[in-house]
Amino acid sequence: MPLERRRDTNVIAVLFGHLLDGEAEAAAGGRRLGLAVERVNHLFAPAVAEPFAVTGQGRIDGVLSDPAQAPLCISVLRESLAPLRLRVGVGIGTLERLREPTSGEDDAYSLAAQALQLAARDDGLTRYLGTGEAGDVLLAALCRLVDPLIRARTAKQWEAIAAYRELGHQRDVAARLGVTRQSVGDRLAAGHRRAVEDADAAIATYLSYRRQRFGY
Repeated sequence: MPLERRRDTNVIAVLFGHLLDGEAEAAAGGRRLGLAVERVNHLFAPAVAEPFAVTGQGRIDGVLSDPAQAPLCISVLRESLAPLRLRVGVGIGTLERLREPTSGEDDAYSLAAQALQLAARDDGLTRYLGTGEAGDVLLAALCRLVDPLIRARTAKQWEAIAAYRELGHQRDVAARLGVTRQSVGDRLAAGHRRAVEDADAAIATYLSYRRQRFGY
């Protein structure tokens, strides 16, 4: 059946990231960019189609073979770079169009570039394109709700959130940071950790559904 063939379609997510901060901060964060891409290449190795790399001043590019991994990958990148802020455009497309030169603007690389431009135009942090008109509108609306929560995080909140993702328990985070468990809980709550993770999970679920149901 055609539906079964669509399920077998190889779908990729192209991620184009750019630091929001000025050139001086981007240059100062150069080593951190390198460490961040090393981390995601290691953690997401099974899903990396093209390794993440620093491709310019404050630029990170990479390709995932499973688009559903994109939200979590972006969050890990941001936690690795904080308090430097990363804007990301994500393009969803099929593997057979990988690096295919076209005059149409619907390959994943072109879509990722467009998504990054749209995020910058709207002064946002994240944008997805390639899931169809309705899907793109839905994900854009969700990102507009979540992006301000991410922007508002303080350095201490980022530190606690990153440590919690790694360690998984507030008591372990408290021991690492030398603060009380209550302080860790307050930082996680003020940084809207759960709300952002819920949004990541919702986007991942939607991308997984579209891949299984429609092949993109």
